[in-house]
Amino acid sequence: MVCLNRTLNNALLAIVYVTMTAFQSVFGFEAFITNERSGDLVSINHKGEIVHVQPICNRPRGMVKGLGENQLLIACSDDHQVLAFNIQNRTIERTFDNLHGAMTLAIHRPTHRLFVTNEGQSQATVIDLQTGETLAVLPTGLEPDGIAVTADGTQIFVASENAGLVHAFDASSYKQTAVIVTHLRPRRVALLEDKLWVSSEMGSRIEIFSTTTFQKVGDVIFAPKGFRSEQMTPVDILFDQTGTLAFVALGSANHVAFVDVKSLEIEKYIVVGRRAWGLGLSPDNHSLIVLNGLSDDFTIIDIESRRPRITRQAGLIPHAIEVFER
Repeated sequence: MVCLNRTLNNALLAIVYVTMTAFQSVFGFEAFITNERSGDLVSINHKGEIVHVQPICNRPRGMVKGLGENQLLIACSDDHQVLAFNIQNRTIERTFDNLHGAMTLAIHRPTHRLFVTNEGQSQATVIDLQTGETLAVLPTGLEPDGIAVTADGTQIFVASENAGLVHAFDASSYKQTAVIVTHLRPRRVALLEDKLWVSSEMGSRIEIFSTTTFQKVGDVIFAPKGFRSEQMTPVDILFDQTGTLAFVALGSANHVAFVDVKSLEIEKYIVVGRRAWGLGLSPDNHSLIVLNGLSDDFTIIDIESRRPRITRQAGLIPHAIEVFER
């Protein structure tokens, strides 16, 4: 009987340990959200609780993690600059100025380059993050938004929403190498291996192109029940850490779509807040955070169960999110 009790106790302790370890793994993050209209930066923890609110600039929008472990780069559209913000001591370390209408950011860490779309200028700017020098100005169509650079740093892609085009540039010479004609209003671009995913805000779809031939190789058309096609306004695209699942924020449809990357089948539509816009992923690949621009809140979804966990207020018009491990 003593041996049996000891065995049961050991088993219970093991279960408690595994449960606690899993809990810590699943929930250890801090996410930072820019709010366009309220002009602040909000940080939340794994429970969706607001940790800190800080006025940051006029119309903060796109963000990307900087070169340092605790650095966050923030596009301030109406101030025409990008801020380097230290998330640990909550201070602005540096500014990059004369970036008219700075909107969306991408970074190539090995070469210390920052890529910025300038919404009102029909261009994108390439900056050396160490020297602050402008390395190139890339001409685009009207209202450039999404921007991405390949992992090897050789190609740059910029979506021009009003022109219905994605521009490809050589990242060494900065010369345009291709112009990809897309469906209506391409908004965001995301790279996965040799494929470029482009959200078509007014086309109810994601279009997928080869990064070598620039030819279209597939698409995903969204049509959740009860919504008209014009309500399908996909914006942000995000891949999980395994590269097997894609998440797409469907804008005015108030849903997020889970898409199988290989088959391009839509696995599930999940209801969130009004005008699902930006997406963030927890470091453990368990939680998807959705920014809802018109309801001024965010929704945390459990990826495994495909169910929303909580929805909480964020600020006025949440735009972009970056997630750090804690």
